[in-house]
Amino acid sequence: MYFAHVGDSRLYLARGNSIARLTHDHSYVGRLVESGILRAEEAESHPQRHILTAALGAGVEVAADAPNDPLALEEGDVLILCTDGLWSLVGERELLDIVRTQTPAVACSDLIKLARERGGPDNITLQVLRFTPNGRL
Repeated sequence: MYFAHVGDSRLYLARGNSIARLTHDHSYVGRLVESGILRAEEAESHPQRHILTAALGAGVEVAADAPNDPLALEEGDVLILCTDGLWSLVGERELLDIVRTQTPAVACSDLIKLARERGGPDNITLQVLRFTPNGRL
């Protein structure tokens, strides 16, 4: 799989009992975390966490991040693409637990419900895709 990314929506890969974030946030606070000035835990509640350094539609030229090599997907892998309205309220472990045990449609519904129950101050958008080589769900 090839992908490109810009902004602060996140792409996660859930494989077996682990989850990995495949993108990094193009935000002011994301830069502080990458430079070691701020810890990831502090970033989640930082008052400037929504200031983007790159986004679609924000200027003439936007350089998207893309890995040099494609990501090899394995049967059962689950991809989660979500906005900060979800990832700011639902932890990675919770994401993993829900997408591992539910169909993609039910996982989306459960995750949106969970984020709304926790206040959901921002838009909550996500897509859950389970990879199966033969196309079955």
